[in-house]
Amino acid sequence: MRKKVLYACVAFSSGLFFTLIYNSIVNAANWESNIPQSITATRDFFVVANPGTFFQVVDPANMLLNVLALILFWNFPSIRLFLGIALICYVSSMVLTFTYFYPRNEIMFLSKPLPDAETLKKAASEWGRMGWVRCLLTLAGLVCTFIALDKASSRPQKLG
Repeated sequence: MRKKVLYACVAFSSGLFFTLIYNSIVNAANWESNIPQSITATRDFFVVANPGTFFQVVDPANMLLNVLALILFWNFPSIRLFLGIALICYVSSMVLTFTYFYPRNEIMFLSKPLPDAETLKKAASEWGRMGWVRCLLTLAGLVCTFIALDKASSRPQKLG
């Protein structure tokens, strides 16, 4: 069972990582391309669901799986170390999301009336640059989760 939880951690973390990459390559580039029209088009497009809809489900699930893995592997110090580092990376990414990205999302996509073009350009540019930082944090967590899985797989004891 322990290894299955680690595999689930890798799967969810990978999904988050590649979704963040997509957001940085595709969404952020489109938002920055032709302000304010690009922001207006995004507002019109994200009426029913938006990237946050995905993250509100997958991010907490990823966090819970990683906490569960940490608990299950607590008695294995080398595995616990990498799972702990991974969890710190994921928590840091989530803190960055709430403290940095949400305010910019509010400016670009939720504020009424639509802010002036300079405010939108600044918010979109900041969002785009920091998107890569969030990708790197998640990648670091994913690498640590893979290392934990590798260590668990190479242990002579049966870990389940």
